[in-house]
Amino acid sequence: MKLIGKLLPVVTAWCLLIALPARADDPAPTGLQAVTFRGQAFFIRTVDLRKDDLRLFWNDDQGHLLRDFASLEKFVSARGDRLVFAANAGMFEPTSKPVGLLVQDGVEQSPLNLNDGTGNFYMKPNGVFVINSKHQALVVESGSYTTLLSPVIWATQSGPLLVHGGDILPDFIEDSKNLKIRSGVGVRKDGTIVFALSREPVNFYDFAAFFLTHLKCPNALYLDGDISAFYVPGMKDPVVHSFGPMFGLVEKANP
Repeated sequence: MKLIGKLLPVVTAWCLLIALPARADDPAPTGLQAVTFRGQAFFIRTVDLRKDDLRLFWNDDQGHLLRDFASLEKFVSARGDRLVFAANAGMFEPTSKPVGLLVQDGVEQSPLNLNDGTGNFYMKPNGVFVINSKHQALVVESGSYTTLLSPVIWATQSGPLLVHGGDILPDFIEDSKNLKIRSGVGVRKDGTIVFALSREPVNFYDFAAFFLTHLKCPNALYLDGDISAFYVPGMKDPVVHSFGPMFGLVEKANP
């Protein structure tokens, strides 16, 4: 589900990557890995919090919405850092306001949403991706978020959970014809974070199975559908994607 999916038909020189139709033997851009699962093509990016600086972005320092990877890259660069990877980080309203929880640098910007409703976000259980004060990454069911013991530094809520406690959600239909470009994030038992973006339309079941079987993530969260995209330096995208919150992997420009 996407609560906003605005695509502006503007040619841009900014370096970002969209989910384009792919062949299994297409090379991956630097910073991403191309993999296949059940004949379907995906890009993945792994993040290790022991050495990687992963954050969540939404506004700039003046409170202006960033909305897209180009603005995010400028914002990060202005702070003397370098953006090496970015991804959409959950569902949002037409105003770019997160539908659910958003925590940035320990400050709650948008509250937890446990309401019922229609659409993918409200499929239960939905979940929250968390980085806590111990630099641990978690994907938890939304209802259990408030029971977490360690303070939360970064968090974003989306839905549904793709994999929960090592199980694919039973509502997913194995041969479903509901095929979309999809993005998600999972956490392995060793704490490694894995982002995945399908390069061709897939159903929920196959996407969840990819996280569980191939990526070895016992917990994984759906981020969004057709609007989903990854950013990596060195790629050009003929359209601009508009987002709410975004993941950004940051490095010092001059370490």
